[in-house]
Amino acid sequence: MTAVALISAFFLLVLIGAPIAVALGGSAVLTSIFFSPIAQGIVGQKIFGNLNHFTLMAIPFFFLAAGLMERGGLVQRLVGLAQACVGHLRAGLGMTTVLTCIFFAAISGSSPATVAAVGNILYPSLLKEGYSPRYAIGALATSGSIGILIPPSIPLLLYGFVTETSIPALFMAGVVPGLVYGGLLMLTARFLAGREGVAVRPRVSAAEMGRALKTSLPALSLPLFIVVGIYGFPDFTFFGHAVKGGAIFTPTEAAAVSVVLAILIGGFIYRELKFRDVIRVTAETGPRVGMIFWITANALLFGYFLTKVGVPAQMAQLVLHLQLSPTTFLISVNLLLVVVGFFLEGVPTILIFAPLLMPAAHSLGIDPVHFAIIMVVNIELGLITPPVGINLFVASSISGLPVIEVFKATIPWMIATVVTLMLVTFVPELSLTLPGLMR
Repeated sequence: MTAVALISAFFLLVLIGAPIAVALGGSAVLTSIFFSPIAQGIVGQKIFGNLNHFTLMAIPFFFLAAGLMERGGLVQRLVGLAQACVGHLRAGLGMTTVLTCIFFAAISGSSPATVAAVGNILYPSLLKEGYSPRYAIGALATSGSIGILIPPSIPLLLYGFVTETSIPALFMAGVVPGLVYGGLLMLTARFLAGREGVAVRPRVSAAEMGRALKTSLPALSLPLFIVVGIYGFPDFTFFGHAVKGGAIFTPTEAAAVSVVLAILIGGFIYRELKFRDVIRVTAETGPRVGMIFWITANALLFGYFLTKVGVPAQMAQLVLHLQLSPTTFLISVNLLLVVVGFFLEGVPTILIFAPLLMPAAHSLGIDPVHFAIIMVVNIELGLITPPVGINLFVASSISGLPVIEVFKATIPWMIATVVTLMLVTFVPELSLTLPGLMR
């Protein structure tokens, strides 16, 4: 009865127009008042305790690093390198869009940030090159979703936090699926460009390629520092002295390091980042981080109540009672998350459904790292589907096109997302091979 009241209160608050964070926290508070699954005095303590974790400190730092990269000229250098690598191919600038999103995703951890940073630079260039607005904005909105799959990833960080799964293992698990997704998007860019009639650029010379690489090296060093810092290096011997390998810092410390490096590179190497830019980016980052933390605190409170009334355990028992195979269960989860993606953003989806579904997945022997990647690819699909697909709104603000037109533009590109989802669901080795090498 208490579980029914909790879930009913949540949907009622959503139906009357309450924000998701208010619906999550409000339903928990109402249930506490009328059914008392826990003492009311614990609710406030629980909200504070939900945010009092070292891991969550990584979120503002990754957002801040992404903003500093954009203002400090790092994104422009990454675009130049991507253009030098694939610009001579048919659909070269379309492929450049995908490749730049992969580069930027290795630092930002956020899909909307990736769409905004890359889109502000490449959307005008795509139009100038002769690509249609539909092609250009479809490429940007869909390719930007790579931002939450290639590490570091804010949804994967939150998944690790709420399920107590190794965050370095989760980050490593996103590498191969992210590259597969990027490869499929490049093929889509090449196929769709056949209708655009855009001229093929000449291949850049070796000297030009060298200049592009040299200019972009400081920007590329940032994700390299993050990767080496989080995953470390193997044991080795140097002039007869044994050097012990291992990780250098945690993901949260890596996020802080990325901010420092973004300031140093943008301010002292590229000399495009000014002190006033740092202040402005910090001020712009604050509200975004505050909203994520507000949702996180309330979603974790809602999840705590679900656990207290036994919903995750009941779901696990139901799965065992129905004797679902792992494949059938994963198909069901995908269908559920696709529908959820129409109405919920990625952060509440992870915070609500990861602890809810994990006990059932565990009972079937599904690896939590594999399950995390499945959830994140589903979220990527939700980012480009209305009515709350946030990438659509960011792309709409960049292009000036209505949201529904942006959605129509993403439909051909969405095929790559669906294929990636099927691959990561039914080929777990894509997600588990690299984390397995860490053990």
